[in-house]
Amino acid sequence: MMACYFNKMTMLSNLVLAISLFLSSATWANSDEFVLETFDGETTFGGQIDFPKNCYRSQYKTAILVAGTGLYYRNAYLGLSGTERDYVFKDLAKRLNQKCIAVVRYDYRGVKCDIDEKGKVDTCLDQKVRRSVDAQTIIDDIQAVYDHALSHKKVDSSEIVFLGHSEGSLNISRLWDRGTIKPKGLVFIGGMTESPKSLIRWQFIDRSVDQAFAMDTDGNGILTNWEVTLGYPGSFFEENDIPILNLLSPTGMWNRWGLHQFYALEYSTVVNATMLSPGYLPYIQKGITYSSLAWWKKWFTDSEPVVEKLVDFEGPITYFNGSNDIQAPGEKQQEFLKNYAHRMTSPPEFNLIEGKGHLLSNHPLYGPIDEDLVNRVINSIVKSFN
Repeated sequence: MMACYFNKMTMLSNLVLAISLFLSSATWANSDEFVLETFDGETTFGGQIDFPKNCYRSQYKTAILVAGTGLYYRNAYLGLSGTERDYVFKDLAKRLNQKCIAVVRYDYRGVKCDIDEKGKVDTCLDQKVRRSVDAQTIIDDIQAVYDHALSHKKVDSSEIVFLGHSEGSLNISRLWDRGTIKPKGLVFIGGMTESPKSLIRWQFIDRSVDQAFAMDTDGNGILTNWEVTLGYPGSFFEENDIPILNLLSPTGMWNRWGLHQFYALEYSTVVNATMLSPGYLPYIQKGITYSSLAWWKKWFTDSEPVVEKLVDFEGPITYFNGSNDIQAPGEKQQEFLKNYAHRMTSPPEFNLIEGKGHLLSNHPLYGPIDEDLVNRVINSIVKSFN
């Protein structure tokens, strides 16, 4: 009897363990992880599809999240709050799952974890792999993610919406333009309407002048070297590792016209030097191999506006851009769109958010997205499926 009782207890214990493992597996099965080979055969990269826990469908409406310029893991660490909401794509995925929408998010090639502190660069980043990155490989990697989602048995292939942040809007538009994706709608945060070439020129020249004259403390239209010296700590230039010596005037002061001419000449020098260099060389930012130089070159040569690439897109296109955006200023993108929308099959809805930055927070560049605005973004994605 004891032996029989022991065997029954062992069987019961094993059954409980099996049920426990099944439940644990089922919980994790809501996120199907994947590893994809790149089209160029250089490497592999990972990602996951998050399926809603609390609503069952045989197939799900699905959002594919595409990050912008950076070194991003699937969670898209982009915030300054010190909370979980700093992982912007992870936060969006949870919210979309609550709306019964599946979410696809993926790692940039060569990025193995969130670089959420400086000491994690060596752990999270394969700089050798990053040397293979250019404009073509970026959109090919998005294509691979889209193709994987399309083939997944739990994804409704006719119900896919893309959300792109920043450069993500450009890369999604490039994919649409080449005719290899068929999303139902597009939603852009800090998105571009103009061309890469015009935007990078603005960033290099006009933005630099504006940021420099933010140090003109007396507002008299003359920026002295003394004002630069006092204003440099904590400025845009210090945050981007631009030496203070690059800002000092040989005459001791700048007016706006003179500084604009200075940056225009410097911009031409950078463009010429870049275009004369082989594309296979590494493009290095802050001592880190960010991509190949070919990616950087593309910014200087692609003169076709994003909205031109989307001119025949028939589904809804929605922009959320901040007026305080330091990368793709909302008013500039809106103004360009006003002169172009009449040519588009589906004129975009453009939401200019006053006082907000590139990721719809009070910071001009970083997030997390303000709570009320993230709900607007989510609702826009939901509406895109209708």
